[in-house]
Amino acid sequence: MKICHITTVHPAKDARIFYRMCRGLAARRIEVVEIAPGRFDAEPCLQPSEWNDAIAKGSRPLRAVLALRAALAEHAEVYQFHDPEFIPMALALKLLKPDSAVVYDVHEDYPSMMRDKYWLPRWLRPALTMGTRLAHWVAGRWLDGIVVADPGVAAEFAATTPTKIFVYYNFPSLSLFARPPAAQPKAEVDLVYVGGLSERTGVFVLFDALEILARRGIKPTVRLAGYTDGEEGLATVNAALNRQGLCDQVAFHGRLPHDQVSEWLATGRIGLVLLQAAPKFMKNIPSKMFEYWACGLPVLASDLPPARQFLVDGKNGYLFSPASASQLADRISFMLSRPERCRSLGRAGQRRVQGEWNNESQIGPLIQFYEALAHKGLHKTHPTAARQPMDLPEH
Repeated sequence: MKICHITTVHPAKDARIFYRMCRGLAARRIEVVEIAPGRFDAEPCLQPSEWNDAIAKGSRPLRAVLALRAALAEHAEVYQFHDPEFIPMALALKLLKPDSAVVYDVHEDYPSMMRDKYWLPRWLRPALTMGTRLAHWVAGRWLDGIVVADPGVAAEFAATTPTKIFVYYNFPSLSLFARPPAAQPKAEVDLVYVGGLSERTGVFVLFDALEILARRGIKPTVRLAGYTDGEEGLATVNAALNRQGLCDQVAFHGRLPHDQVSEWLATGRIGLVLLQAAPKFMKNIPSKMFEYWACGLPVLASDLPPARQFLVDGKNGYLFSPASASQLADRISFMLSRPERCRSLGRAGQRRVQGEWNNESQIGPLIQFYEALAHKGLHKTHPTAARQPMDLPEH
């Protein structure tokens, strides 16, 4: 079986597309081609498309056209694309490749995201939200399968396509995050955070909590890695650090390549999840939570429904009220004063990641999902070639 993954927006070495899915499938000797805006070195069973350089150089609208041409040049049983703006091209691909299955991988709650895109004019956001919902309805109705990262996002498609949904969590790959005890770096900082740095992701609540702790004579060291809302967002973060006198405590490292995240996180004592109660974060499970646990860190997370599915307060971390800087400060102080307890919480989370919350555990069911889709496509186009229909696996 051959699988073709397509993205025109994400980088070629995206954490979910390249490291979790493409490499995970290739490790099972499934032939994989990735069409993406950028090159990477070919690996056993994993090849970049010959079109990738041209896609990287093209404008955003042109990328979708080039990606469709690249997909048509492949002879894959399953095509999986990762960007909502590719839906029109995916419908065309389905018409031109009727024997193949075309699958939409919905990474995020995209309709809700339209409301928070800082670079979109505010007056345009409601229309784009409705347009994305309509595009999702069309995709669910006419494409062969829907893959989602969260059960909350799956609910959006359940009414139109309940039998075609597969939940593939953003669990960490043990090949990147599993370390023998002797290889664990020594903790250098108290708090680490990876992700977006903005008001909606809670970074300013953290700054307020650090200011509260400073008044108590407690000054934990902090490392942040991730991205801001453009240059203006970066200026806002830097201004807050200067205004609140936190520059000596907080170090900002920008984006990290996914294969460097594990080593970077392992130098911390506590992993932070600071997301606020925005509509998107009421559905999307924070992947950083599992990455912290994979590195043996306890998790301190805002108390939102997605995190609550996995984090049990006092068992593998602690929760705090999302907008409460004072409660966050109390939790940080409490955890830093109990280092052995924190190490125990981190080990508890790490055991769950090593046992079940890991990417490797999902590859087998994903292959079964693909096989069922490919079988149904074969049965539909060549009825005599498939004698017994297969139900899609539940996950």
